[in-house]
Amino acid sequence: MRSRIVLIAGCLGFISNTLPGQKDSLTQASNSVTFSRSWIVPTAVGISVAFDEEAREGALASHSRALDRLARVVNPLGTARILVPAMVISFVGGAVARDSAFERGALNTAAAYVASDLVESVLKPVIGRERPHVSGNSRRFHAFTRSGDWHSFPSAHVSHITSIVEGISEQTHSTRISAVGDLLVSLVDWDRVYEDQHWVSDVTASVAISSFVSRATVRWMEAHWRRPDARESGT
Repeated sequence: MRSRIVLIAGCLGFISNTLPGQKDSLTQASNSVTFSRSWIVPTAVGISVAFDEEAREGALASHSRALDRLARVVNPLGTARILVPAMVISFVGGAVARDSAFERGALNTAAAYVASDLVESVLKPVIGRERPHVSGNSRRFHAFTRSGDWHSFPSAHVSHITSIVEGISEQTHSTRISAVGDLLVSLVDWDRVYEDQHWVSDVTASVAISSFVSRATVRWMEAHWRRPDARESGT
């Protein structure tokens, strides 16, 4: 049992590390990283699906007062009531300081958050996966239902924190910032499984989806910002 839980934890680590903080300026290296992600992500998700129920058993068996306290601290990190005000404060701070780069970065990150949240909100009722605490059966689905008991995938908490971490990492290219972001994502991943709200495969796939959506949104936003600059330079 323990060896399998360690294997799944390793898969979560692989997915968290897909957040693009460790970038190389060489085209060849970048292509190599992209190629490796193309098989690491589905492999990690597939392994986590295979051991969802055993991972849940391990998480339930690990409960303690200390971990309960940690879960209460970590849980808000994936909620809108914490993340949205943080983004607003960042944008206002950049505007007050007249730091256009920081202000633009805050808008890019906010756009990534909104896009990821929209995707997560659509997928939840469409897929209709049962939460683990209901029956403990990871293979039960009920599509197109409003009941929260069937909204296990994707995880909103994980999607929220991942979108912000990914958005910041995509723009800063800082190894240290990305490392801190990876840690926050991993903690929220753990919390959702620990609190029996999501399966391991839910959080693993949520990181992958939100990471992709956030990265694509930031790149689209950056292209949008560059277009007026190009027009101005041409006049």
